[in-house]
Amino acid sequence: MGASQDVVGGVTASWQRVRESKPLVHCMTNFVSMDIIANTLLAVGAAPAMVMEAEEVVEFAGVASALLVNTGTLSAPAVAAMRLAAAEYHALGKPWVLDPVAAGATKYRTQAIMGLLEFRPWLIRGNASEVMTVAGAAGA
Repeated sequence: MGASQDVVGGVTASWQRVRESKPLVHCMTNFVSMDIIANTLLAVGAAPAMVMEAEEVVEFAGVASALLVNTGTLSAPAVAAMRLAAAEYHALGKPWVLDPVAAGATKYRTQAIMGLLEFRPWLIRGNASEVMTVAGAAGA
């Protein structure tokens, strides 16, 4: 079997596992991409939930399978809620993904993103400049 067949087989198997397990994905995302993320998760067989408030993110981590944190829409309350959620998923050993939208654009945004790295995301999803900013700021 060739390398491309291995990749296709792996992706197919992963997708099948998602469809079978129907994971509940806790999404903390920006307002622009909220419907796109929800529809994408639904299309692959997952169940999205847009749970954003600090008062409920820790409790929700107990029932969700994974967390997505997208930093596109930041405010002090949103950053506090993101930190609470990331800390809880890390403590529970559950996967969480950081999408560091516009990392490096402002000092506040970059500091908020760097603070989330403390909770060791399983995956950082970003464009080249976002990933380079996060890697450089983290001393990688």
